Amino acid sequence: MKRKTILSFLTGICMLGGLTSCFNLDETVYDKLPAETFGQTEVEINALVGNAHNTMKRFATTFMHTSECAGSMAVVPTRLGGDWYDGGQYAEMYMHSWTGMTLRIRDSWDAATESIATCNAAIDLLQNTTILSDIDKEKKIADVRGVRAFWIYVMMDYWGNIPLLVEYSATDKVYPNNSSRQTVFDWLTTELNEIKDICPTVSTANYGSFTQGAAYTLLAKLYLNAEAWGVTTSENNYQKVVEYCDKVMSLGYTLEPNWKDNFSVNNQNSKEAILAATFSSADTGSDGNIKWELHNNTLHYKDYLALGIDAANTWNGICAQPDYVKLFPEDDPRREGSFLIGMMIDQTTGEPVITDHGYELNHTVDVTIIPGTEYAGSNWGAVNQHDGARCFKWEFATDLTTSMENDFHIFRLADVYLMKAEALLRGGGNAGEATTLVNAIRERAYGNSDHDYSSVSLADVQLERRLELAWECHSRQDDIRFGCYDQGMWPESNCARLTGEHLKLMPISQDAWQLNPNLTQNPGYAAFSN
Repeated sequence: MKRKTILSFLTGICMLGGLTSCFNLDETVYDKLPAETFGQTEVEINALVGNAHNTMKRFATTFMHTSECAGSMAVVPTRLGGDWYDGGQYAEMYMHSWTGMTLRIRDSWDAATESIATCNAAIDLLQNTTILSDIDKEKKIADVRGVRAFWIYVMMDYWGNIPLLVEYSATDKVYPNNSSRQTVFDWLTTELNEIKDICPTVSTANYGSFTQGAAYTLLAKLYLNAEAWGVTTSENNYQKVVEYCDKVMSLGYTLEPNWKDNFSVNNQNSKEAILAATFSSADTGSDGNIKWELHNNTLHYKDYLALGIDAANTWNGICAQPDYVKLFPEDDPRREGSFLIGMMIDQTTGEPVITDHGYELNHTVDVTIIPGTEYAGSNWGAVNQHDGARCFKWEFATDLTTSMENDFHIFRLADVYLMKAEALLRGGGNAGEATTLVNAIRERAYGNSDHDYSSVSLADVQLERRLELAWECHSRQDDIRFGCYDQGMWPESNCARLTGEHLKLMPISQDAWQLNPNLTQNPGYAAFSN
């Protein structure tokens, strides 16, 4: 049994308030568990830590839409017949016309705040356990503090000015005010520096934990984005990025020789993975065992006939923005490795699969709005069901039905290489070293040095990030940092994005304010209303 399956089993016995927001504690969190004594056996300790790890699944399952569709990477078009219109929320994500009522933004806020609540509860109980040595207790608490720091970083990235609540109360209602992005940034750098060398070491046994490598990677991300976030530091930001990336690169990670191995069914064996959301095909969606249903989200209803997988009746949703796919050279193996494109041939008949609308199932790169299908007052309309390059990055197991076994690597070494290259260029560092780092990624992708750069620019680094990291929830953040956030990559849609500096922050959801009336809406958005 895989370690991730064991953790998944353990988390099922103890939710510890994981679905109770730390910003509204009206409910009795421990109505069925002896809260005052829980955490006094090895199984219970593993459940506490495993439950915190389990929250990272929510990043993979929730933020792909929030990141990639708000960025330049993906879109969820309305399919002919009305599928995926869903009140226009996916149009809002692409056109940046979102509000505090947009469902995907609300879901993302809930995922982050509930995950922080879970970590706070686990830390509180771990602090009171009596069965661990002081050293073991410190390490396990540091692990959970790291997961909590990751979620606070996510919230600061997306919403900027957020409630910073890092204490747990099982009974008292807690309604914190917003803290400024600067305050949250300063807290994060202090917190991560406190735990970075206490967190679990980098090893196969600690896969799925928040390790020292994850702590240093997150510190590098904070300093890389500091300028774009408008926060100030007393450090040379880009020098700090280089310093932290070097530390990560000294911890024993290596680039997988085969790029695609990072996304295989058994990708827990990747030597490149730094921080992983660990999934199992046995995940049911209940008791915290969140399912990884990427196949359902992206594949056409009949793609299973061509792919030879058991998963029928998939949902035919998210696809790539066309001009993003066109960035990939035809000979770059990552094009075919990232996108399902072209005619789908039924493995049984050898003939093209025919959709229920009578078309051959041919996944085109272009996504074309059908004239006359536009929704009232907008240019957003329906597209044919087969349009769009689908996500093909993670291997689909032949026996795949409801939940994918593949893990989602939130941080991996290739990202660290490219962060360091970017920091060297932005900070006036060694351009030759930056070129070497980017070329290492290209050589791994192509299998040779024929496509190496003689020197790289920031534009080259941005392109390489897009080629290497498609679908991995980097698009929105990268687009903001590289100054192209208002430029979608689906120009033929004629659905222009709204512009405005305030759009770099998401609106806080109306539902969140109703739970915590002390929240203040981000500038540029309509005020909360009863």
